[in-house]
Amino acid sequence: MAEEKETTIAESLKYDWRNLGYSDVAGQYIKQLGQNGIPYAKKSLELILKDCDIKDSWIVKTVTDPAVLQKTIQSQLETYNRCKEGQLVGDLIDYHRDDLTNYLGDNMQYFEKYLNPLVGEKYEDVLKSVAKAKHIIKGKEHGISSDEEVKSAESTIKKYDNLTSTIDMLEQNKNSKFRTRVDNGMIKEDLNELYAPKKDSN
Repeated sequence: MAEEKETTIAESLKYDWRNLGYSDVAGQYIKQLGQNGIPYAKKSLELILKDCDIKDSWIVKTVTDPAVLQKTIQSQLETYNRCKEGQLVGDLIDYHRDDLTNYLGDNMQYFEKYLNPLVGEKYEDVLKSVAKAKHIIKGKEHGISSDEEVKSAESTIKKYDNLTSTIDMLEQNKNSKFRTRVDNGMIKEDLNELYAPKKDSN
């Protein structure tokens, strides 16, 4: 009898869960701007729902309600982080492949050569390995780590350093593009509010 494949959280969602990562941007608006950031956080969530192709007016109205904004952002971030736990390096890179190809051009072939041995690893495990290696290296200052342990830790960091740096740059760029979309959306709304005919105007 064939084993039933367990459905992951990511697979059970009907939209691209990676769009939920933008919830971090929504939260940053409130953290940085306080009450002034609420309209930007609201616009962020509206765009997330649009990207996820969620058109249900009740859902849109509910999750962008200022009264439940914080809880909505936290909930979406938790879902995103749970899904990301099982994300393979290869899948994560595929998500950014168009940008990578655009940036690297002919050098993409060298990146692929570096990436090939890592594609099957979970990115979460990569981050844990790097964090552990940094802890071991720091431990040498206090006489806790041996030279052999430090040498192995340095090898681990060298193995993954280009990968983690690449992902960090791509994620920051992705968030920057999303912020631009939010800002453009806010400007559009503000301008239309200024110039749209008022209901009580003749």
